[in-house]
Order: sequence, then structure tokens, then C-alpha cells
Amino acid sequence: MRPDRIPILNSLFPRGAWILAAILCVFVGVPVSAAPADAPAQTPSPTIYDPQAFIQKLGQLKAGLDAASGSTETLRAYRESLPTSWIVDTGKRHFVVPTDLLVSQLAKAEMQPEIRTITVKQALDYLDALASETVSASAQAQESASPDSAREKLNAILSRPEYAHAIRESWWDKIRRQIDEMLLETTKRIFSAVGSQESLGYILLWIGVGAAAVFIAYSIFRRWIRTAKGEEMALQAAAVPLRSWQEWVYAARESAARADYRMAIHCAYWAGIARLQELGALSADRSKTPREYLSALAKSKMIVPETLATRQQALHRLTSRLEKMWYGYQVATEADFRDSLTQLETLGCHLP
Repeated sequence: MRPDRIPILNSLFPRGAWILAAILCVFVGVPVSAAPADAPAQTPSPTIYDPQAFIQKLGQLKAGLDAASGSTETLRAYRESLPTSWIVDTGKRHFVVPTDLLVSQLAKAEMQPEIRTITVKQALDYLDALASETVSASAQAQESASPDSAREKLNAILSRPEYAHAIRESWWDKIRRQIDEMLLETTKRIFSAVGSQESLGYILLWIGVGAAAVFIAYSIFRRWIRTAKGEEMALQAAAVPLRSWQEWVYAARESAARADYRMAIHCAYWAGIARLQELGALSADRSKTPREYLSALAKSKMIVPETLATRQQALHRLTSRLEKMWYGYQVATEADFRDSLTQLETLGCHLP
């Protein structure tokens, strides 16, 4: 969708020229009966939709495309009935939605019947994406319409617990500040007393040096352990082979036949990811973690809004089970594997 640029100047010039010619003919006494026969016909003004009406229009276009995909003639008639663009008015902004991409897809479906099914599906996905974009643009327009929306958002952020200290000091903060002051004063007294006893001062100095060395060694060892675990998880993610979702389902059932339900659940999860990538709902990025895939699905615009919630829930169940069984080493059962297959069907995997 791009900002409105309605070309009206070209249509105004011919009409003004005819009006000027008629006035001149009246003054010179020449009767003007009608416009010439070869004068170009005025194009009807395009329909301006609000977001809700445009979403309904897209739904009608989807239904019409489903009905017209049976033959080349019906597809041609459907394509020729499309305007050059649609105009959407959100109240704050004016958008022109061109139809050239949809028209090119339909023309490709007419000329190449062997890939007509795939091309029509891409056109339907394009209409779904337009509907999602319209919903997003409408929501943004409604948020910007309220002058107090920014202030309300700021107040909501500042009301969170992590920002409470920036507004007022709680009773716990006061007690902690008093304790810190007491400890600081006590430390000053101890070191002032130690200054008069040289042996005790050396003992405390070496105790402090030893404690600092132990703390540094512990920090290095802990960081090394975390880095090793991160690299192991990254290697495990990179080691996931690139397969189709059908191959993953076959591997899952083969593992289940050996009663290796932990591996079966692992394969079932990747079958769901591969299916969503095939649908275009997820990008083919193998570096993402399971939680990042779940977050990416929530932002996807290639899933119909009516089914997005159910597919999110299905992927959430698969992700939680993968984390518990595969990474958490919990015991996996046949019932867990059967439920994973059910979630795969919700994600669009048509299991035999």
C-alpha cells in the first residue's frame, strides 16, 4: 500500500476545453449541439473504501477467485473485472492499493495451466496479506487519532514495578539505604582501627586478595560454562538437517515404532516448523531458537487471522513439549507423541 496519488488533472483538462469551446460558439452565433462522437468517455471515479469495507471486498475477491479458478475463460473474466487500483481511506491517511501484482499472477495462471493451482494459491495468499496490512494500518490510525494515547502509554510504562524507584522511594529502599550507611560506617571504623596494628592489617589485606582471586576464578569458570553450553545448543541447532515436513513426519513415526518417543517428538516439532516455512509463515532461518520461531509466527502476515490463534496455540504446545522432553530430558510417552501429531494437523500437515 502506498500514499494516494489520484491523477485528476488529466481528466479535468478535456472537460474545461469543451466548456470554453461552447462559450465561444455562443458568442459567435454557432450552435453547439453535442460533443464529438470520438471524444474520450469519462472514466468513472474509483470507489473509496474504509478499512472494514475493503476487508469485506477482499473476502469477496477471494471467494470469486476460488470460483473462477476452474477454467481459463473464467480466470480471464475475473482478471478483466479488476480495477487498476483500490483506494482505502483510514480517516487519517489515503492509500492507493495497485492491482498489478494480482493481475500478473492471474495472467500467469491463464497462460500456464500446469502451475495454475500454485499461482492461484499465491494470489489468495496475497489477498490475505492485504487484509492483514489493512487491519494493521487501521489500528495504527485509531491509535494516532487519540491525542492522549501517547500519554496513556507513558503512564502505563511508568506504572510498572521496575520503574517504581524512579517515582518514589519505597519503605524497603529506605531500610536498604540505612543498612548500607551503617555498613559503610562500620567498615570505616574497622580500617581506622586496623591502621594502628600492622600484623592485623596484613592479614586482612591477604584475605581480601584471596577472596578477590577466588571471585575472579569463579566468574571466569562460570562464564566458560555458559559459553560452552551456548555453543553446544548452537551446534545442535545447526545440526538439524534440512528436510521437508513429510520426511520429518516419516522420521517421527519411525522413531515412535522403535518406542523412542523423545526423538519422535523432536522430529514432529521440526515437521511443524518445516510446514510453516513452506506456507511462508516462517522464514527459512535455521539459526532461530524454538522460542524465536514462536515469536515470529505471532508477527506473520501470511496466516489468515481467523486461524492464526489456533496455529499459535498448536506451535506453543509443540515447543513446550520439545523443551521438556528434548532439552529437559523428561520421560516422553506415546500419548505425548499422539498429541504432537494432532498439533501438526492443526498447523496444516495433512497426515495419512
